[in-house]
Amino acid sequence: MAAGPCPMRARTLTVVMALLCALPTLARANGSPVTLYADQIHGIGSGHWTATGHVEVLYGDRKLYADSAHYDQNSDEIIAQGHVHLVSPGLVTNAPKAKLKVRANQGIVFAPRYELPSQDGHGHALQGQELGKGRYRLNEACYTTCHGRIPAWQLWSQQLDLNQNDQYIATRNTTLDVFGLPVLWLPYLNFPLARHSGFLPPTLGSSTINGLTLGVPYYFDIASNLDDTLTVEGLSKRGVLLQNQFRYLEPRYSGTLLLDLLPNDKLTDSTVWAISWQHQQNLGDGLQLNVNLNRVSYRNFLADLAGVTQFNGGYLGGVGNAPYLTSTATISYGSNNLNAGVALQDYQELAQGGSAPYAQLPYVYANGYWRLADSGYFDWRSNFNYFYASTGPIGQRLDLTPTLGWKWSRAWGFLEPQARLYYSHYQIQRNGPSYARSINRSLPALSLKGGLNFVRFGSDGSSIVLQPLFKYLYIPLQAQNQIPLFDTSQPFQNFPSIFTDNSLYDGSDRINAANQLAYGFQGTGYTASSRQLWSAAIGQIQYFNSKQINLAGDIVSQNARSNYFWQAQYAPLPTLNLLASSETNADWKHLERMDFRAQWLAPHGTVLNLDYRYTHGFVHQTGVSAAVPIGRQWRFLGSYQYDLQNDKPLEQLLGIGYDGGCWTAQFVVFHQILLGGQTNNAVYLEIVLRGLTSIGNSRGFLDQYVPGASMEF
Repeated sequence: MAAGPCPMRARTLTVVMALLCALPTLARANGSPVTLYADQIHGIGSGHWTATGHVEVLYGDRKLYADSAHYDQNSDEIIAQGHVHLVSPGLVTNAPKAKLKVRANQGIVFAPRYELPSQDGHGHALQGQELGKGRYRLNEACYTTCHGRIPAWQLWSQQLDLNQNDQYIATRNTTLDVFGLPVLWLPYLNFPLARHSGFLPPTLGSSTINGLTLGVPYYFDIASNLDDTLTVEGLSKRGVLLQNQFRYLEPRYSGTLLLDLLPNDKLTDSTVWAISWQHQQNLGDGLQLNVNLNRVSYRNFLADLAGVTQFNGGYLGGVGNAPYLTSTATISYGSNNLNAGVALQDYQELAQGGSAPYAQLPYVYANGYWRLADSGYFDWRSNFNYFYASTGPIGQRLDLTPTLGWKWSRAWGFLEPQARLYYSHYQIQRNGPSYARSINRSLPALSLKGGLNFVRFGSDGSSIVLQPLFKYLYIPLQAQNQIPLFDTSQPFQNFPSIFTDNSLYDGSDRINAANQLAYGFQGTGYTASSRQLWSAAIGQIQYFNSKQINLAGDIVSQNARSNYFWQAQYAPLPTLNLLASSETNADWKHLERMDFRAQWLAPHGTVLNLDYRYTHGFVHQTGVSAAVPIGRQWRFLGSYQYDLQNDKPLEQLLGIGYDGGCWTAQFVVFHQILLGGQTNNAVYLEIVLRGLTSIGNSRGFLDQYVPGASMEF
């Protein structure tokens, strides 16, 4: 240790002189100097010194405080007594007595009380040992993150090993106490303080289809960019489900692979399996690879195992209501003016009696956009598809859609003429008598779109923007009943869609005829702080052509006017939002469609949703959902969705959560009607012991039933 001035403290001059003499006799801790402060020091220069009164010893990255300390240079041991306070990285210990070996980073602490500040963990023990740098062993020890005379939960262990190097705690002969009562005994328990291989919390649940469920996951920390989780899940009515999730992350690619296997399933009398693989990769030079593969062994996999398996797909309204699964693999290229790619897209039908879309094997596309002069542009859309299905016609389709346009814009309005060509070529196999072997279709489209902007400013700083809009569109009428329906359907129209060219159809197999004028009016109001207060829009199409093609491709009559389409939004408060969209017939005599939601997002996590959904002859539903905190510790979550058309509930969910500071609990009871009329009743429980583990099966998917809400505290 290099001699030199010591940091000044509030000591007498005699003590300061003694320190200057004593420093060269002290040991070094792994090459670092040992610094001593005390009110009195005896035995300087003898190899044995005793310090008393406000003793402070600094060595390496450690600090020792005590009433008195004795040092033996031969054994390199410090014996500290009286209000011993040890501070090391990530650990603070208080004890009446400690014996420490400076160079070896070893020692014994008697009756310690310890803290792990970064985890808010703490406890006490009969005796503690430092086995080496960052490694400690506590005998007859307890551990908790709770405070109070009787902690909400606490571990009592015959032996507790703390490894700060690998960031984990391992215990033997351990009892978990809940509010002072022993509830669980474990011969061995290992839990991480950071990411680390070991058992994860078990999952608990119950449902009508699967019975009682208990899952035990094990986490493999393979590398900083690789991990794997294997879960053994017992289903009392079905057997043992094995789930494996492998994740990887590299600078240029990342992904997740999920495999599920249920051998000898009692419900289906077969081996049940599922696979899901998501992969994203940057190939360089603007090239990207994306893979999304999803397959299950039988139709009801998602409906039966929702909430048990991690294979969910994130479908709103419950994973069991997915009509089909989609799998895609795409290589794409993107630049400033061009994007192109090759994709394989396939579907697995899940809904009984349903029909999944055609597979596209492959789908090739090349699209571009270029500016011409100041206001002109050229847009190019092209794609080639090979459509395949097990039944019905299959074939190839080439679509070319060039567009030449010009947009003239000023502050008070805009005008945009446009010329477009729809060209499609089909080669049909399994064509039967309905379709020709080779089909060509060319349809030009001419349009003129425009609008005006009217702005009014209020004296209070608010503003209103009003915009009348129009679009004239001409597309010649052509029967298309010799073209199969590969990817085309009739979507619900809305206000924005009436200003598009092919507004009646999705996909390219049908191009609607048009000699029409779409017109509408939209407005937006802003507060003085520029917050959007309201918006509203209404529009309609006036048809000058009395004929149109239907989805079958036949020429049929059409009305002189379309239905009215309107939408509105009103937010009188930043926390309150009203949304509505509707479609009424041209004579305003009846409602074709209505969607309404009132949402209140109050401070502190309060959420209230009121919903109404109506589509003539198809859907008539209403619902209410809410998440309400009750005080600082309780939270209520509920959802009730009702089918007015069939006079029965569709979904009922009731949950309650409690936050005890060092622990939280969530309990949810759930009933849902799935596609095909199948019902599922389930109970989910999640208990989180903060700083230790979580026990439960909420899986985080419950939040979708109360939009804007979370059961997280």
